[in-house]
Amino acid sequence: MHKLFLPILLLVACVVSGQDLSVFEVFTDHAVLQRDVAHPIWGWDRPGRSVTVSLDGQEVRTKTDGEGKWKTKLPATGAGGPHLIAISDGKQTISLADVYFGDVYLLSGQSNMEWQLAQSDPDSVRARSIADPLIRQVLVAKTSADTPEEHITLDEPWKPGTAGEIANFSGVGAYFAHYLREAGVDVPIGLVHSSWGGSRIEPWMSAEVLDVDAMSVKEDNQSVAEQIQEKVLAFYRSEFNGEEPPTEDRGEELGYLDDEVDLSTWSTMELPGAWEPKGYTNVDGYFYYRRSFELTEAQAAGDAMLFLGTIDDGDQTYINGVQVGDTPNAYSEEREYPVPGDVLRAGTNTIAFRVFDGTGGGGFMSGPESMYLRTAAGDVPLAGEYYYRIGEFRTGQGNPNQVPTVLYNAMIAPLRAWPLTGVLWYQGESNAGPGDAEAYADRMRTLINFWRQRFGNAKLPFYWVQLANFQAPSDRPDDPGWAILRASQTAALDLPLTGQAVITDIGEADDIHPKNKWEVGRRLSLHALRDIYGKEVQASSPVVGGMSVDGYRAELSFKELGKGLVVKLGEGERYPVVKSLSVQDAAGEWHWAVGLLDAEGTKLEVINPAGTPIRKVRYAWFNNPDDANLFSREGLPVTPFEISAE
Repeated sequence: MHKLFLPILLLVACVVSGQDLSVFEVFTDHAVLQRDVAHPIWGWDRPGRSVTVSLDGQEVRTKTDGEGKWKTKLPATGAGGPHLIAISDGKQTISLADVYFGDVYLLSGQSNMEWQLAQSDPDSVRARSIADPLIRQVLVAKTSADTPEEHITLDEPWKPGTAGEIANFSGVGAYFAHYLREAGVDVPIGLVHSSWGGSRIEPWMSAEVLDVDAMSVKEDNQSVAEQIQEKVLAFYRSEFNGEEPPTEDRGEELGYLDDEVDLSTWSTMELPGAWEPKGYTNVDGYFYYRRSFELTEAQAAGDAMLFLGTIDDGDQTYINGVQVGDTPNAYSEEREYPVPGDVLRAGTNTIAFRVFDGTGGGGFMSGPESMYLRTAAGDVPLAGEYYYRIGEFRTGQGNPNQVPTVLYNAMIAPLRAWPLTGVLWYQGESNAGPGDAEAYADRMRTLINFWRQRFGNAKLPFYWVQLANFQAPSDRPDDPGWAILRASQTAALDLPLTGQAVITDIGEADDIHPKNKWEVGRRLSLHALRDIYGKEVQASSPVVGGMSVDGYRAELSFKELGKGLVVKLGEGERYPVVKSLSVQDAAGEWHWAVGLLDAEGTKLEVINPAGTPIRKVRYAWFNNPDDANLFSREGLPVTPFEISAE
């Protein structure tokens, strides 16, 4: 043996041989394991050691291999609990209490899947109403890796869905589980939550399935990150007279939040806005902002309310040196802070912020109209130029949630032996750009087939959420925007045992995170109720089936009709005209169109008011089809579509 390798091999041998008994990280107290299957259970110990696993006294035995890994299977167990699992090597024992067997769903995607129930339920009314200790969640930490991992990092172990805990669950996942149980699925529901806000779809797949070289991806990402880091460091030095950025936050100690501060060494930045596009790409840490504003005697005379919009991730807010707000970590929470009248003064006032961000975007994320002080004598706008200093400057190695393979390696691959009932997926916003959106259907099919193969279940049900309506409604008949991504999502339904929740009726024009997660969860639950639990429900939104054209008129038929279609009328509307329609004529021009539904609710007649022959018809084919009003009688919106004449 070459002598240079000997110390390394000895070190590895010591590490392996010296490890203590452990179990895969997702096996914790309160876990929900998949019912009615011989459930794998595994962990690590010293090589060659015997390990006994017992379930309520039923024992199975196994032995660690040369690398110290052990694995066995628990006997197939019906729904219910609580159960006790004990793992022993004769020297140590690990006990897992309050374990239940039920149905387990993997939740994944980006921030709309992350969105906690509490973020749409500030007074906890909904959390209390659906609290259920047999709905349980385990939360995987946001981590990345260059190659597939054996271990997984948790943010939180399994938690029963009590009123206090379910508020912190994924809102979509919690409501999905609630509606299953409300519909008579009398088994515990486990939610394995592994998502990352802002992530593209590619980071959730392996290098092999994407046909990329993992090391090349790593090197390319590292190279780009280093280039960005050098650029950011140069920008900081130019902003602060050649200073090196601080690595430890001493801003409070230096008086950055005091009423009076020497601003001669500060720079300026327009707020609101994230700091990344203002020169600080991939920078995390603490930023301090401050400015003065004027109040009249009347405005300063009483209590006020400070509105700041959303701040990513946390903030401490001061007026005239007095703290009026503190939100440690809530990137999507609107800041609304009461300001006592004795804090304010007529004339010049100061406002100061200490903003923290741990990863991804940081700063003030809402529009200029979101920043103001409301007084009894009128609102005082606070958007504009602010002085700023950085308390702690940390540069990351790029954004892992944008890098192919690395989230799969750390957040999905370790789970590959974990039995599942199904997968819930809410992602797509980060792939909705030109080129990306058209390719997304194939990406979705690849992801679904790949995960099914990795989890060893070719029939694993896979359900997703189509993108909601978002941004200002269009004033042009040919303005597809997110409609392209939605069409790609719909196209992936050609795979078996898939389902889509259409939510183009419950989005919000000015918020990419729609608050109504309860209806999203309910619509996803319909697919599981039909496919997995055999309930007779309309699960799918109606989809266009065919079209016949006669000049400037077209007749459309539909599938997945349920009990038929209806036109939903808005407040004060009398006439059941189908809206959100546009047509392309033979000359390639797009026109707004009108539609009429037949009495049976099965056919839609579309008329081109321009009087020119119809070549294509689109429905709800915009970023924000806010006027789309065609639904199934069961209340599901018709799937947005584009259809061409044959």
